Amino acid sequence: MLRYRGIRYARPPVGELRWRPPQPVARWRGVVPATASGPACPQDNVNPKERSDVEDCLTLDVTVPKQAGLEKAGLEKAGPEKAGGKRKPVMVWLHGGGFVAGRGADYDPRRLAVQGDVVVVTVEFRLGVLGYLALPGMVGGGTFGLQDQQAALRWVRRNAAAFGGDAGNVTLFGESGGGVATCGHLTAPDSRGLFAKAIIQSGTCGTVLLAMPGAPRSPFWRSVKETHAATRTAATRLGCPAGRDAGRILACLRGKPVKDLLPQTGLFQAAAYGGPTLPTSPERALRTGDFARVPVLSGHTSKEALLFAGTLGLAGMPITDENLPALLREGFGSRAGGIARRYRREDYATASEAWAAPYTDAVFACPHAEDRDALARRVPVYAYVFGDDTVPPFIPSPPGFPAGAGHASELLYLFDVKEKPISLDGKPVPLTALQQSVARDMVAAWTSFARTGTPSVSGKPWPRWAATAGTGPVAHLITDRPGSTATTPVPACDRLNGP
Repeated sequence: MLRYRGIRYARPPVGELRWRPPQPVARWRGVVPATASGPACPQDNVNPKERSDVEDCLTLDVTVPKQAGLEKAGLEKAGPEKAGGKRKPVMVWLHGGGFVAGRGADYDPRRLAVQGDVVVVTVEFRLGVLGYLALPGMVGGGTFGLQDQQAALRWVRRNAAAFGGDAGNVTLFGESGGGVATCGHLTAPDSRGLFAKAIIQSGTCGTVLLAMPGAPRSPFWRSVKETHAATRTAATRLGCPAGRDAGRILACLRGKPVKDLLPQTGLFQAAAYGGPTLPTSPERALRTGDFARVPVLSGHTSKEALLFAGTLGLAGMPITDENLPALLREGFGSRAGGIARRYRREDYATASEAWAAPYTDAVFACPHAEDRDALARRVPVYAYVFGDDTVPPFIPSPPGFPAGAGHASELLYLFDVKEKPISLDGKPVPLTALQQSVARDMVAAWTSFARTGTPSVSGKPWPRWAATAGTGPVAHLITDRPGSTATTPVPACDRLNGP
């Protein structure tokens, strides 16, 4: 395996380039070291080890499977395509973190690259206040993070062949916020032609985070006018001029150090539509058929919201039978009574699971199903549910917390993720031999989809998401049994949306 780290795909967005579309990298002479990944883009992460205030962050890493004869040809001199090898599919990864956090370099894709024989690119892009701020007249306002991702995809198109990759066979894939962004790129005019396939994991165009303690309801898309209002609020908090003079406000904001801007990140968790990058809401664009005609693989974990329930427990706010009704009211408002009747407490072993079930359906399972229905009218669509409940949680769980395939848990089967999974006392939790076998199946499915447009394991293709006579759409169910061909039907969203 070969890895090239910290490659610039755009100029540093600093000074007058802060809150401007990504600009081409200046030419250089000689050899630039590519031995260290770039920093995470600025973020006010709750974990002190994951905070960053480095604006010079628009870099990417390229991981290439090492092939016999490649070293002899010399990648730096000739490129692997000149060694006679067939060009490989390219997979471009957008990390999660809800548009406000995360780092692409934390996801080591060696298993995808080596087992799947693909080139994998992991990307850093602007987040939060630096990625999604907007003022009237600002070119690209509210979508700088998405534009960074487009710039990275254009870099891949120009340079894939030098790494042995096929520029005409690029798969864009992402999880959580990265999955939402991937879905958004399906509808973005300037993203058309930059990728040939898409994998959307645990976050889609219709995903909206429901309110929970310490976190308000949070959509991922909003109008550019709403973003203008949020920017004026942030400017006022930062002591910048009030009023309608966008130029004066912007000049003031550009003069602020990053550490002063980051506390305003909560105002900028959504990308703006109504401009050139996203002319309309991606959710609406899917419904009207205004999206790229590429194959899509889309899915989620079976118990997504267990991760959030575990996070509440670690924060000293465990979900109990006493506070369950109030938590349902916080998330579902006037619908809480009906939700409690349809997701009966007695059907779940713990209050955490009784809360997580409707939250999982509302935020993940049902939006994914609805978006797949819209996509499947025009393009091939495949679906999965990651239901291996033996998987370690992505973050440590409180003692006695129920096991289950929570949010982000499937990532441990695709990547070696930095410092995950770990136990509550900080010790690494390695995958068991059985889990590693399931992981190999997942890598096979993801990379076969990248290669052919159809996910398959051991030569057995997954079923397409399409209604057939007498049945509804089905998803491939990933279980703790390697080689399983189990499927699961569409989620019972009538239970979520019923009277």
